[in-house]
Amino acid sequence: MKRFTSKKTLLAGLVVAACAAAPVTAFAAKDADKPNVLLIVMDDLGTAQLDFMLDQVDKETLKKRPVPVRYDGDFDTLYDAAKRSMPHVTELANEGVRMTNAYVATPVCGPSRAGMMTGRNPHSFGTYSNDDAKLGIPLDIKLLPELMNENGYTTANIGKWHNAKVRKELVPENTRSRDYHENEIPFAEPGFGAEERGFDYSYSYYASGVALYDSPAIFQNGKNVPSPGYITHNLTDETIKFIEGAGDKPFFVNLAYSVPHIPLEEPAPAKYMDRFDTGNVEVDKYYAHVNASDEGIGKIIDKLKEMGEYENTLIFFLSDNGAVFESPMPMNGMDRAFKGTRYRGGVHVPFVAHWKGKLPEGQVNNTMMSAMDILPTALAAADIAIPSEMDVNGQNIMPLLKGEKQEPHKYLYWAGPRAHHYSPESAEFWNHYWKWISFEEQEFKPSPYIEKHSKGEWAIKDQNWSLHYYDDGNAEFELYNYSEDPAESINLAKKYPEKVKELRKAFYAWVKDKPAPIAWGQDRYKVITDSAAD
Repeated sequence: MKRFTSKKTLLAGLVVAACAAAPVTAFAAKDADKPNVLLIVMDDLGTAQLDFMLDQVDKETLKKRPVPVRYDGDFDTLYDAAKRSMPHVTELANEGVRMTNAYVATPVCGPSRAGMMTGRNPHSFGTYSNDDAKLGIPLDIKLLPELMNENGYTTANIGKWHNAKVRKELVPENTRSRDYHENEIPFAEPGFGAEERGFDYSYSYYASGVALYDSPAIFQNGKNVPSPGYITHNLTDETIKFIEGAGDKPFFVNLAYSVPHIPLEEPAPAKYMDRFDTGNVEVDKYYAHVNASDEGIGKIIDKLKEMGEYENTLIFFLSDNGAVFESPMPMNGMDRAFKGTRYRGGVHVPFVAHWKGKLPEGQVNNTMMSAMDILPTALAAADIAIPSEMDVNGQNIMPLLKGEKQEPHKYLYWAGPRAHHYSPESAEFWNHYWKWISFEEQEFKPSPYIEKHSKGEWAIKDQNWSLHYYDDGNAEFELYNYSEDPAESINLAKKYPEKVKELRKAFYAWVKDKPAPIAWGQDRYKVITDSAAD
């Protein structure tokens, strides 16, 4: 169903027709004023792989950093590819508010997304890692879509739903490749599917990644269905169909694109590949897949405009964590490290908030915020109260987005495994992996750096400083003024012992009552907490 007028216009006509018969209640008018909410989450997209974040890059310094063999190339050419990869998102950023000091709750996707859906530190329910996330968000925790659904919203999850407890089945042996995304079908256990956690409609997959074409692992409202064609197109099309069919209800859509998460061994459709010619076809694939998602975002925006809903839609855009080392420059820009670590490169993400006519345009704000703030901010925009039992850690940052002075968080906290699986330490594994998956090598060699084999670390940040501890036996603290040193390269712990003491004390006050991880490293958790105690 297509609509060419806004909800407010439609309501006005109904009011005129009905006013002689009965008074219009205040609730009806208020409900019609509720904005749509569109949450767009990219998968492993680095902060500097976007045009509007490149103004923070020191190109000469970045050129000196190591690059993976698979994605090597001329830096300036790769920089240009990143700059051109997401023009529609650049428009959103220029027409909205860019938060340049935004963080996610963890440096890996499952618990990061749990933080968005609950508004809570996922550590508060024992989810520190993707190993923990395999058990799903506990069923007694109310999620953002449930609360919105209870308050008149129609809701949809399109794409990744990495918050379910899962079991896996294999496709028939004669159809298997060497890519587990094409071989495995993760099923959500009863109660954990997106359609059972507050979403009216679900077109979802339940693993970390998904096959790019003809995925066997897509579930529509809990039923495993064929998904012929290119997954990025399918996710875009499903979003547009849901928005068209929303009727007179406001909608909430969690649109979770699969790219640029691996696998990316297959090229994007030709029209996207033709837009990139970096001299390295692997880089071309990477940015072509990203560009396809951007084109989809542009189509969704066009649909909102066509329906008269663009100015009544609050849009958030972000990534679920930092880029992996196995990606092309400019990766995470000046930030240190990658996905899987609690340095800035693992948890600092691009973040845009856009609400035409309600938020200022072209604003850039460096106040520290968290993706956990999405839940209370969206609910505040919808005038929905948060039940106290939800125990939300995020803050309503609508005043901040509107240009008011606000400090949502004095500190942000992280704890869990330092997984070098996504870092240069694992370059040899990834180089082998790509050869094995393409049948250049015949023996699979597992990575020694996955989360369950990783030692623990913790970190705490305030507006300017970060303190880090790694369970490597050295019992040393690392203190950085990341506002001046985003590469977190100059350890100032000995120079500023009082700052170390302050941040260590604050972290211990936060972590001491948290439950142990439900799957990863209960033994390492004690080391983490003890290291922060006086």
